[in-house]
Amino acid sequence: MENFISQLKKEPAFQETSVLAFECTWEKLLHEIDELLTQLGFVYFTYSVLTRGVINPSSESQKQRWDGGSDIVGSLPDAVVKSYYKDIAQHDPLWNVLPSITSPFLVSSLEGGQGTLSENFWLKQGISSRAYIPMKDQSSRYWFHYFSLFHKLPPQEFDVFFNRISEWLVPMLSRYHELLQVVCEQEQNPYLKSEVLSPTCRQVILMTAQGMPVKRIADKLALTEEGVTYHITRAKKIFGAKNKTHLVAMMYEVGLL
Repeated sequence: MENFISQLKKEPAFQETSVLAFECTWEKLLHEIDELLTQLGFVYFTYSVLTRGVINPSSESQKQRWDGGSDIVGSLPDAVVKSYYKDIAQHDPLWNVLPSITSPFLVSSLEGGQGTLSENFWLKQGISSRAYIPMKDQSSRYWFHYFSLFHKLPPQEFDVFFNRISEWLVPMLSRYHELLQVVCEQEQNPYLKSEVLSPTCRQVILMTAQGMPVKRIADKLALTEEGVTYHITRAKKIFGAKNKTHLVAMMYEVGLL
């Protein structure tokens, strides 16, 4: 591993190299990240989008997200992801701090510990330590991208190890994040992936944003006026919008319009 780390330190050009979108694919980039992290002893990794509470937490879409872990890609097996989100996530102390982190966060730093349920879950997967690395994103007001890294080293040893490699590993992951955004910007939009609003509802809001009255929208989409009003009301409830203007602004912000 020491030779591998030394080799990577000598290749900083990756951070600056301009890479065209057609030279990469979503799968290729995720595979490269997995190979890099595996050589550093990481058991699994995920690349994720965490919403910042814009969606009504009692909504069906939010429930589906928690039940299925739909915001996650990476090497963590699907069965583990689903089991964690369904049974463990709501009890994991990490989620009290994760939405607000601005720099790499090691779970060993959690005040009061990891929590018995969460810690036992990850130990059963052969994971002793976790690190979460937030990535910069233009829409950070509503969600942020982050890498989750899972390692078998015990926390104290992992902390020393991570501090030794973070100086070049974090910029490298940031570079991969930029490339992932270029080649597949829509892949990780949590509102699109989770189908928070139907295509018809989004079309109704788009026409509303363009200034069309309810009657004209109904005629264009072959809906009743009550149907148009229903879609607008439902969208306002999901996003907690105060009015139609507020709703349109929020939907633009999260990439739904």
